[in-house]
Parts: sequence; structure tokens; C-alpha cells
Amino acid sequence: MMQPFRFHSIYQPRIWGGQHMRTLLGRDLPDRETAYGEAWEISDRPEAMSIVKEGEWEGLPLHRLWEEHREEIFGPGYERFPRFPLLCKILDARENLSVQVHPPERTAEAWGGEVKNEVWYVLHAEPDALIYGGMEKSATEQDIYRAADAGRMDQLIRSAHLNAGEHLYIPAGLVHAIGAGHLIAEIQQNSDTTYRLYDWNRTDASGRGRELHLEQALDSIREFRELSRDPRYLSDTPHFTSREYRLDRGERFIPQDPSRFAVLTVLRGGVAWDGREARQGEFILSPVRSAAVTAAERDTVLLSTTV
Repeated sequence: MMQPFRFHSIYQPRIWGGQHMRTLLGRDLPDRETAYGEAWEISDRPEAMSIVKEGEWEGLPLHRLWEEHREEIFGPGYERFPRFPLLCKILDARENLSVQVHPPERTAEAWGGEVKNEVWYVLHAEPDALIYGGMEKSATEQDIYRAADAGRMDQLIRSAHLNAGEHLYIPAGLVHAIGAGHLIAEIQQNSDTTYRLYDWNRTDASGRGRELHLEQALDSIREFRELSRDPRYLSDTPHFTSREYRLDRGERFIPQDPSRFAVLTVLRGGVAWDGREARQGEFILSPVRSAAVTAAERDTVLLSTTV
């Protein structure tokens, strides 16, 4: 029986980021002046490779585990994935993120990108914070292009307030943005393709705005609208699964399927195992036939895996 283990966080500065991972999650960030927008917690990306933090695999990169110990650690049936299939992050939005879209399969292939579906779990939200997702139904493709080109996308995109503990699934092709005042746990496919539609008319010190990708974004939206005409589309084509569990103090938790890996995300409280403890916002890799974790208090954990 193997013990769960974690990876070292990879902190990413972003113009819209902040210091909430330090002030709200108690993390020791590299410094207190930089605006950190993302912490990549489990990543098998060449540009940001996770390194095991503890246990028998300490010091090894995730991709080496995937290449050399795939069935032993993660389970059988993953031959179709050249890399670990999930990418797990914490996002700190001190300011609005850009309005963007990720490509479904046909668009990704046409533009040389990667399909990306994701889910956001809200860890913290300011009272006036908004999540943006989806366009007004009456918005035509021409309306979207004109609004993006003129810097008026905020007039077409839908918004809502989500409280801590709520979540939103973002399928590839859905226009979306995280509004200012959020701390979010994100689980997504292992992809880093994003097409930007609108950046709230922000400019850099030279007065230049960030690059937009209107043609690619419109292709993604068009494909999503076609796919969504089938009411079974979103329910029948999951690229990964995520399920929330509420644990009582002292309750032992083991993923129900011992034959495959799971990623455990601590959404509230903390869990302990083998003399270690993970608190809110931490991600744990639970390997095949994993030992249990124990709830330190009344906790909420998220279990994510790829089928």
C-alpha cells in the first residue's frame, strides 16, 4: 500500500494576481511584493514540471513517474495519454482575468492548440466578486466580434456571484472569466491553450493592450454552439470527473476505486496521513491502492480523476 504524496508548488506571477495565497491560505510565497496569480500544484508541462515533495518518490519529476511507473502509481488504461492528464492550480484574482475561451477538438486541431475543459471551485469570494461564463443567447457571431474589437465584451458576457464552496464547470468553447476578488482551485485537462477575446481595455506601461485572438476564439465559440445542440453533449463527454465529499472529524477517507489514481483537493479544513497534514487549497496525489487520509476537522475534499 502506497502513501499519498504532494508536489512543490510552482508560483506564477500574473498582472492580475495578488498575495491571497499568503494571507488566506497561509502559504510562504517567494516574496511579498510580487503579484502571484497562479500556483501550479500538479503539472506535467515541460515549461512547469512538478517535483515530488515527499515520500518514496521525493525529488522526482511527475513526467518521470508517468513514463517509468505509470501502472504502478496511476493504474492501467492510460496508454492514450502521453503526459499526466490533469493540471491542477490555485488562482488568485486580485483583478479581473481576461475574457477568454479554450478550444474544443476541431478548433484545437485546426489552430495547433490543445483541448481544455476545466472546473473552478471557489475557495474565497469578496461580496461583490463576479464570475463570468457564457454569452447572451441573442448575441450573434458578428455581435461578439464587434464587441471584442471595440472593447465592449462586458456588455455581452453573463455574470453571477458564487460563494465559497460553489463551483462552475467550463467546457471548451464557453466564453469565461474570473472576476476580481476570487481565490479559486482549478482542475483542468493538461492543456495551456487560451484564446483571449477581451482584457478590460488594460494597457501596459507603454500604452499597449494584450494580444487578442479573435479568429481562434470565434472558431471555438462556433464549435461549442454546434456541439451544444445535442443535449447529451456536456453529460456524455466528460474528460475527467470531480466529486465532492464531506468528512466528519476523524473520518478516514480512501478513494472508492483502488485501481486508479485520484487527486484530492482540500476545499475546507485539513487532512492528515503518515505524519503529514494538508490544509485548504492543497492538492494530494492518491496513488493506486492508496493508504487513507484522515479528516482533521469537519472537512470538504474534492476527488478528481480521469476515466
